[in-house]
Amino acid sequence: MKHSVFIVVIFFALTLVACGKPTAPESASSDNYGTTHEGKPAEGRNELPGK
Repeated sequence: MKHSVFIVVIFFALTLVACGKPTAPESASSDNYGTTHEGKPAEGRNELPGK
């Protein structure tokens, strides 16, 4: 029993080290919201509502 708990704790610790913390882009602005990665307006189901 003690060995299995130890293995689970080690696995959990390694998972935390491997994943790290969540990050966000440094330039999180909404200026280009609703555009493709090429800067063109989105079309079809990806188009912003109200257009």
